[in-house]
Amino acid sequence: MSELTPEAAALAVAERIRSGSRFLITSHRNPDGDAIGSALALQGIIRKLGKSAEVIVRDDFGKPLHRMPGADGVVISDSLPADYPDAYDALFTMECPEHERTGFPVLPGPVINIDHHLGNKLYGEVNFLDLDAPSVGEMVLRMNRHLGVEIDADIATAMYVSLATDTGFFRYSNTTMRAFEGAQEMIRAGADPAEISLWINESLPLSSIRLLGLCLNTLKMHDGGRIATMELTDAFFAEAQASKEDSEGVVNYGRMIDGVLVAAMLKEADGGTRVSMRAKPGVDVQKIAASFGGGGHKAAAGCLIPLPIDGARATLVPLLEAAVKGVATS
Repeated sequence: MSELTPEAAALAVAERIRSGSRFLITSHRNPDGDAIGSALALQGIIRKLGKSAEVIVRDDFGKPLHRMPGADGVVISDSLPADYPDAYDALFTMECPEHERTGFPVLPGPVINIDHHLGNKLYGEVNFLDLDAPSVGEMVLRMNRHLGVEIDADIATAMYVSLATDTGFFRYSNTTMRAFEGAQEMIRAGADPAEISLWINESLPLSSIRLLGLCLNTLKMHDGGRIATMELTDAFFAEAQASKEDSEGVVNYGRMIDGVLVAAMLKEADGGTRVSMRAKPGVDVQKIAASFGGGGHKAAAGCLIPLPIDGARATLVPLLEAAVKGVATS
């Protein structure tokens, strides 16, 4: 299907929900707050219409996110239900620029693609793509204006988790007026910002702090302190007794350093090194990620470099140096 305007696409999504009765919702591998929050928000809206909706993801997610209402009902599985696609009116992919990001063989099937990333491949029967959206959860909020479902506290909480985590709790460049207007609507519906911040930001397992410490010891500075890199090896997980979910957000610590314009985390992975990049305004890391088949936003992107960590760093740093060239350090 050709690309629709965001408003037309939101209406098309609402119409598919109205006309159907049984739905699946998924997101990308190693889901974050926007992935799980938007999925649970959409599930809540569909269920309030008296219809069936199940959230299924390939990988588990961080312990703080398990505190969201409904998170205990998310199915974590290596495969889609055996009756997909025939028994479903639609499968929603939340925050997946490519269908492969789900980790499931979703195509061929009745896929509805809901995303706000640059480079989305428009692989769905309906493609609800909004590059100006601060989070996919906020897109669900806007889509619901066509459905008119009353947002309760549980749905509002899921939406707020999506919005707050993807804007860095309203610190990143996607913290637009639209983000604040969405947050206001969610709070009025029952989301509690203080409580959500407490269990997202200040309820981390000890293993994640131990893992952070090991990663910080690998910190390397490049280009006169404008670029920071860190490493995350399999051995670190064993030493910290940590799970892969405990690594969520570690890359942001490099970005926090005064003078750093872009930070990168290099993580051992099957087939090479998984790279997560975070940039300050003026630097576009999405182009770098796309050159390796990855994607994301200008300020937050990731990819797989088919080399060991040392080789991946040697390949990546010159690209980052080119990306920050001419950008003023604040």
